[in-house]
Amino acid sequence: LTKKKGIEMLSKWFYNFKIGRTIQALHSLDDHILKDIGIHRSNIRSHAYEVFENEKPEEDPLTELHNQYVKAGY
Repeated sequence: LTKKKGIEMLSKWFYNFKIGRTIQALHSLDDHILKDIGIHRSNIRSHAYEVFENEKPEEDPLTELHNQYVKAGY
């Protein structure tokens, strides 16, 4: 494990952690409060990803290629 890979892993983990905590926090609110802040319960997950869109860690091109192959079922 190189230092660069370790930093990339931590960055990705922290990004996912923040999204998970945001989803948890928004799910804990009732529907009236969500409506007041302009979020529907069905949009909580997409809103959480949108909030941290600029903080998304860069993917290694080979990892991205691998993920596409996995999704395609190869």
